[in-house]
Amino acid sequence: MTIDLKRLAGFGAAALLITGLAGCSTTPAASDDNASASEGTFASGSSDKLVFATLPDHEGADQDAQPIADWIAEMTGKDVEFFPATDYTAVVQGLASGQIDIAQISAFTYYQSQAAGAEIEPIGAQITEEGAEPGYYSVALANPAWDGETLADFADEPICFVNPTSTSGFAVPMGGLIGAGVDVADENIIAPEGGSHDLNAAKVAEGVECQVGFAQDIDADPLIESGALVEVDRVIVPAAPIVMQAALPQELKDLLTENIADSTQASLTDAGIELNEFLTDGWFGFGKVDDGYYDVIRDLCTEVADKVEACQA
Repeated sequence: MTIDLKRLAGFGAAALLITGLAGCSTTPAASDDNASASEGTFASGSSDKLVFATLPDHEGADQDAQPIADWIAEMTGKDVEFFPATDYTAVVQGLASGQIDIAQISAFTYYQSQAAGAEIEPIGAQITEEGAEPGYYSVALANPAWDGETLADFADEPICFVNPTSTSGFAVPMGGLIGAGVDVADENIIAPEGGSHDLNAAKVAEGVECQVGFAQDIDADPLIESGALVEVDRVIVPAAPIVMQAALPQELKDLLTENIADSTQASLTDAGIELNEFLTDGWFGFGKVDDGYYDVIRDLCTEVADKVEACQA
């Protein structure tokens, strides 16, 4: 069953637990070459360099995002350096502390980063195929040997989630489960820090630690098509944004928005950037969105603020 964004906001639950945000450092002082607030500030302290981050939501995430980094370098004329993100929390902290200029993150990580004090703006949101609107799917999965049929049957089962800071691998799934009347016990949550969608889907297919779980569509669908997994449900969620620090120079922000919002694969190839398999298979471009596009995540979190630590910021 497909649930649209308006219905997602009415799930009546769910989000995730994230720890360590209280340890975020303060924004580093600007160097002399960008000391003027009117000129903007840069994470590295140098106006010649941009620090770029992507979520480590699958193995080789930095490598898969390299063409996007190369594209940003081409359009801005600046060096683009990857931020060493070991997990989702590191990206949240990096954005909140001003150590990252531009990042590809998830909808909930956008919410978390703002809650942690990050002053960031969405440039665009990911589109996965031509003609589609921004958005992707959180897929509830089962091992073919599992004897249940619906989300309600996840009750009392060990459940493999992606990790506690994933939108489609934890937050939205928890909302769906609670909406289905499933009270997930702590001992049934299998969600290691630093987990990834592809590994989580493979774990459900193995059926050893868990026979049910969740993953984003790009990682779940190939295993469903092969028969290694069975689809139980899927829910559309707000698309993953590419964001920038509000403190960047306005001229640079305008340039990034002009080039990235409403872009397509051709935007990269026309700039001389070669697409890799990850982008050609699961990324068509970025659609223009504003901050209000993510109100659905805020609404969802508001409904469960008394249950979810990350929503109490």
